[in-house]
Amino acid sequence: MKQSQSQSLILWRQVGGVAALQAAITLTWMLYRLYLPQLLAGFGFAGFDRGITILEDSLAITIEPLAGWLSDKQRHWMGTRFPLIVVGTILSSVLFIAIPAIFIFGNPVSPLRWMLLVVIVAWSIAMGMFRSPAVSLLGQYATQTQLPQAMSLLVFVGGLAAAARPLAGDFILNLGPAFAFAIGSFVLLGAVAFLRAVNPDAALSELPPESAISERVSITALGLVAVTGMAVAWGSRAMGERILPHVFQTQIAGVDSKLLMAGFSLALAFASLLAGVIAVRWGNQRTLLGGLVATAVLLLVMVFSQGFVMVAATVLAVIFTNSLIITAVVPFALSLVPGPRGGLGVGCYFGGFSLGMALYSLVFVAPKVVPAVTTAIVGAIAFLLAGVCVVAGDRLK
Repeated sequence: MKQSQSQSLILWRQVGGVAALQAAITLTWMLYRLYLPQLLAGFGFAGFDRGITILEDSLAITIEPLAGWLSDKQRHWMGTRFPLIVVGTILSSVLFIAIPAIFIFGNPVSPLRWMLLVVIVAWSIAMGMFRSPAVSLLGQYATQTQLPQAMSLLVFVGGLAAAARPLAGDFILNLGPAFAFAIGSFVLLGAVAFLRAVNPDAALSELPPESAISERVSITALGLVAVTGMAVAWGSRAMGERILPHVFQTQIAGVDSKLLMAGFSLALAFASLLAGVIAVRWGNQRTLLGGLVATAVLLLVMVFSQGFVMVAATVLAVIFTNSLIITAVVPFALSLVPGPRGGLGVGCYFGGFSLGMALYSLVFVAPKVVPAVTTAIVGAIAFLLAGVCVVAGDRLK
């Protein structure tokens, strides 16, 4: 009886469709990041990849909330968010194919070589058009209390895709840009087709009255969501880019760090399934706050850990606490806005996350030169700042 009641609170087929699209997004970004330095160098833009990445994050600061807001309006007018998702996906797929086509058939000494940069930036804009609308669909597919469990499936499939990068990077590069980008493009189209097949407009309950869309959204709430995204971005990047590689290289000798990073991503993906269950039972805000505080403490413990046993125990603990964060943070964003404004809430979180990534790149020009202890302190402060936002958001509600 309990099982059937729990199942009725989540539309799993539709959540699976969003998860498939999330996996496709992760895959295409992974392919893009692997090939970007090679593509730019081939056209005489060696070293531009860092600037391009900062520009993409800067554009996403505006694009993500705008796309979410437009999807809210579209659902109010048309009863669906899907057209914007389809347009963004098709445009992204076409531009994704165009990138290697310009590289292969273009002339690296022609003034038109700048077209490669234009298409790359246009593709990143197109990718920002549909992520927030797609993820905000979870608000239709699960009750607020069950949202973390639905979100855990997105984290799981995204984590599986991310785990492949450290291991399959060389293999993917050997495929060549044309074949690799074609795979990414077709996977994107296949994912949106799958989402269409499972009825993306399904919902657990009827849409709110039309007056609900005009309900004012608290600027304070949106600000808290954005700052939470920015802080989580800083903490996550400090951990993944500097702290974990440092610990793996200095404390776990004889094991390829790429293999360890792949194992970390894979374990995080599976831990997210447990995190979703925990968040449902404990409450999403309490789970998120606990994950943020515990991860902040563990970053400091990890960077000072010595010996295999201590390091392994700390890393396993971080995997669990970080899974609580990534599983609960989007439901937190959705909880601070009215249901019809879910796209804007999710968009503000992703926009804040992009702002954090851009600022981190500007502040830490050479992150590997910064002492790991300093980075751990910065990461801990960032996670604690996100915790303050969670407490403030809970009181605001």
